[in-house]
Amino acid sequence: MKKIVTIVMAMLMSVLTVFGMTACAPTESVVDVTTKTITVGYTDYSPMNYKENGVLKGFDTELALRVFNALGYDVRFKLIEWSNKYSELEGKTIDCVWNGFTMNSTDKIDGVDTQRADIVDFTKPYMFNAQCIVRRNNVAEITDVAQFNGKSVAYEAGSAATSFVEGLEGINDTPLESQMKALQEVNAGTADYAVVDIILAKANAGKGNYTNLVINEGLEMDQELYAIAFAKGSELDEKVNVILQAFADTGVLTELATKYGLENVVILDGYLD
Repeated sequence: MKKIVTIVMAMLMSVLTVFGMTACAPTESVVDVTTKTITVGYTDYSPMNYKENGVLKGFDTELALRVFNALGYDVRFKLIEWSNKYSELEGKTIDCVWNGFTMNSTDKIDGVDTQRADIVDFTKPYMFNAQCIVRRNNVAEITDVAQFNGKSVAYEAGSAATSFVEGLEGINDTPLESQMKALQEVNAGTADYAVVDIILAKANAGKGNYTNLVINEGLEMDQELYAIAFAKGSELDEKVNVILQAFADTGVLTELATKYGLENVVILDGYLD
């Protein structure tokens, strides 16, 4: 680990010195010449990865660009279905998943609940999150899970919401390809509730096309941690940790989090403990 840290820090310092930049430089000019390409898997998820006027934006989008550019990579982004994230990694159609990926959760592998950390290699966490319930403002608030009985619930297939939804009784569940689709179902009235990341909910509920949506405050959900996922055996997770810590120390993470309204949930220490 110490050898990797030394190599990566030397690389980062070389990049900043050669190109006369600080860690706060614009993402598109952190490195002018690259010899390697890395493909980042993502889903449509505001404010982490989303398109505005045809341009991919978001906290995770910009941070991935800055981190991988600092490591000497040209970055490409591939839109994936979240339920296919592991097969995309295993098939090497993507090199990592950087898209609000909850590390302290489980997924079913061959029908068995499996810790995600046993399936992929995660970086250290960089952001706090939690699941939450979103409803239309004229739909009853949920204060107990028994109240879901007889209701329709939308969620992203394969997401951290899956285990929560699977534990509900008497519901009509609607697994979808993205969390934004889940919000759209509730907004359109074709689902009563959506279970989504609270970061996504806060960025969208009550705003723009979702003015009739509110976050259900009556049911507390467990805290989650976002991290970046690589295929097992990758050394890139440790290299990314080093750059993330450098960006935390130099204020880049704070600057970027503030830009997207995430300054209260970004993690600024503990990457290398």
